[in-house]
Amino acid sequence: MWAMVKREWFVFFSTPLGYLSLGFFLTLSTLFLWFLDTDFNLLNAGFADLNAFFVLAPWLLLLLVPALSMRSFADEKRSGTLELLLTKPLSLWQILLGKYIVNLMLLLTALLPTVVYFFAIDALKLGDNPIDWGSAISAYWGLLCVGASFIALGILSALLTKSQATAFMLALLLCFVQFYVWKGIADLMQDQSLYRFFNAVGIFDHYLQLRQGVITLKDTVYFLGFNYIVLYISKQLLNNIKNQEL
Repeated sequence: MWAMVKREWFVFFSTPLGYLSLGFFLTLSTLFLWFLDTDFNLLNAGFADLNAFFVLAPWLLLLLVPALSMRSFADEKRSGTLELLLTKPLSLWQILLGKYIVNLMLLLTALLPTVVYFFAIDALKLGDNPIDWGSAISAYWGLLCVGASFIALGILSALLTKSQATAFMLALLLCFVQFYVWKGIADLMQDQSLYRFFNAVGIFDHYLQLRQGVITLKDTVYFLGFNYIVLYISKQLLNNIKNQEL
């Protein structure tokens, strides 16, 4: 499995698309946070924190993660190498986890440079009040959980089509629905039980808790369970493909 992870890692960075995807995320986040006159501009916020970044980042991940994951299986199916991969002495779970892990590594590669924003804010702030690193770590954990959920949906989308462009659009739609649409539906509910139910189904409310520095077992179980369910559905799809092709 780790040999496959290593191969996927080098294949991703062997094309300009890999560098462009990561560069797109970092360039947009930097422009919105430091240069463009928007509500996300840290210099206009008046507070020495990165809350604006953690509000903006999930929306950027909506574009980045589908771009990272769209080729995970769609490219294998298009080029005909998926059949070869399925004949390898790897279980379906190992194949899926290999794709999942390499996308997580790419996500971490995109998020790691953003730590520089904290040091920039720390250098620019007035007074001796320290930055709340505990809340920042919780928010980063939330971003990682959101990104991991998007990766699982991206892999599922890539299994449903042979086209990378279609996989990208489908993953974008699924991620948007899971992140924001359930929240929008909840806001329309007047019954409190329905409001809580729809909020609990979507990602937004769980991420909001982590962004505010509150790490609970409920939110952790939600993200773990959501990723497992989506990957299990992907495993069933991969099993169907294996039975049809081999």
